[in-house]
Formats: sequence, C-alpha cells, structure tokens
Amino acid sequence: MSIEKYKYQGDANIGFYATITDSYAVVPQKFDKEKLDVDTVVQTRISGTNMVGMFTAGNSECLLLPESVKDREKKKLEDSDINYYVLDSQENALGNIILANDKGALISPEIEDKKEEISEALDVDVKVGKIADIPNPGVCGTVNSRGAIIHRDASEEEAEKVKDALELQDINIGTVNTGSPYIGSGVLSSNRSLVVGGDTSGPEIGRIDRVMVEKEED
Repeated sequence: MSIEKYKYQGDANIGFYATITDSYAVVPQKFDKEKLDVDTVVQTRISGTNMVGMFTAGNSECLLLPESVKDREKKKLEDSDINYYVLDSQENALGNIILANDKGALISPEIEDKKEEISEALDVDVKVGKIADIPNPGVCGTVNSRGAIIHRDASEEEAEKVKDALELQDINIGTVNTGSPYIGSGVLSSNRSLVVGGDTSGPEIGRIDRVMVEKEED
C-alpha cells in the first residue's frame, strides 16, 4: 500500500473532508476518488457542507451521522447500501470526537452518555478518553486496524489506552502537514488506503508508514 499526498481544492486538511473505511468512503463533490482503494464511494455533502470528515465517523460496519444531516444526504447513503446511524446528540462534529476502527472506538468524554449507542452501531467495544489531554480523539489521531499515529503531546498512558481500545499492533506520536499535531485533520486511513495532506513532509510520511502499513515480517 502506497501513501498518497493530496489537497482537496487546495486545502491540505483532507481529514476534515472525507471518511474512509475498508468497505466504503464518503467524500464531497470534486474529491479525487482515484486516491482511494475502496469499492464503494459516495459523493455527498453532510449537514449541508463539504466537511464530511468533520461531521461523520465510523468503521466498516456503520457510519455515524449527526442530527443535522439532511434527508437527501441520507438517501445517497441508502442508495449505496451504506449502513448508517444518526446519533442523537448536540455534538455534531463527530469526526473530531470519535476515533474508530473495525476493532474498537475511543470517544470524547463529551459524549460518554452515547457510549452504548455507539458500541451497538459500530459493533465494537467503546472506551472514553482524551489524547494529549484534549477531549477530541478523532482530530488528535488517525487509525486503521494495524496502528495509529496520535498527537505529539500524548502521554504514554494515553497512547496505551488508545492502543488497547482499538486493539492495535503499534502506535506512535507524530505530526502531519509539516508540524500540525492534529493528525486526524490531515490523514485519511484504512487498511487499504492512506492519504495524507499535501503539505506532509517525508519524515512525517515515514513515521506513518512504519506504524500503519503492514510489512511482510508482520
């Protein structure tokens, strides 16, 4: 699996614009679908905006949507047979506050009361926690089923909690887009695709590759 660099309409913060899993991707119009190795790609707005990645989170089982999602947007997902669940919460930026893969999820303390709902929808165990003492694990990390890169100021205890919650082989701290610690804002990751913001440096890509790309010796 190669790591692609990309800017969406000139913006390197690609994590705010799309959500990808091993089975589907949800992206805005004019997003280059060729960057993604996935069978089903739905192009749509979410909550009337192109910020699909900011407003959604999920795994191969289910896509979590905010209450502000429009009926026409849900219809596009239904037409592509993407399973979704609308989370009844005042917190709409689900991509910022939920970090999930096909093995588990780490959610913000701000939505702890939704823990069981999220667990049932995604069909994984859910833990509650912060990364770098920030209650937004989704924007502070990126994950697939093998590994995760998280905010450079995360403690060892926080890193171990993420690793345990998501059942990972490896985890490390890092940055993206030449110094941003908000990894989730600049990376789209699954087991099949890794796309980084166009301003991401070689050393940053190297760290992502070491942690998240399956090697033969594994």
